Amino acid sequence: MDAVIDEKHYLPLVTPPGFVQFCGGVHVHEHQPIVAVRIRPEHLNSVHIAHGGFLATVADSAFGIILRRVLGTESLHITVSLNIDYLGAVREGEWLEAHVDVLKSGGSFANASCLLKVADRLVLRASGVFTPWKTKT
Repeated sequence: MDAVIDEKHYLPLVTPPGFVQFCGGVHVHEHQPIVAVRIRPEHLNSVHIAHGGFLATVADSAFGIILRRVLGTESLHITVSLNIDYLGAVREGEWLEAHVDVLKSGGSFANASCLLKVADRLVLRASGVFTPWKTKT
């Protein structure tokens, strides 16, 4: 049986201009390390399931959003390495959640894992290595 989804604890993600704005409807859980999105027609591929590139973008974006929150920093983390395993299809209208676990963080790198789920159904597993973005002055 599917878990009950309580969307009231999610807040819309306010994003600056850029790529993630075009992904449409990203939300962040108020307290838990979860990012979510309702799958819309523009997220689908030619066989009418969520596009693999979109799912990878959700995972990668969730890593950045949650790293910033967990580490309590304003600095952005960029992806050094991203590994993705696709485990199931996601359909239009489904509520997709990205559950992020920061495994280790240090001065130069952070390691994290992410599970994308529709209710209790696992659809993607990701792991990544991230480094703080160092802007040139």
